Amino acid sequence: MKPLTPIKAIRAKCLDCSSGQPSEVRRCDINDCPLLPYRFGKNPNRKGIGAKKAIAMAGNLS
Repeated sequence: MKPLTPIKAIRAKCLDCSSGQPSEVRRCDINDCPLLPYRFGKNPNRKGIGAKKAIAMAGNLS
């Protein structure tokens, strides 16, 4: 078995905590859980990075 990325491992833990129910992961209300921002399998700190890079590259083309 291939090792999971950290984000996929967090998603798997959230599913485990929610009895394997994705709808329960969405409704999670454990606000003090350190994994809460990552529960959808995405890193919220990377939001918009692709768009910023594209804008920077477009500026370099001028």
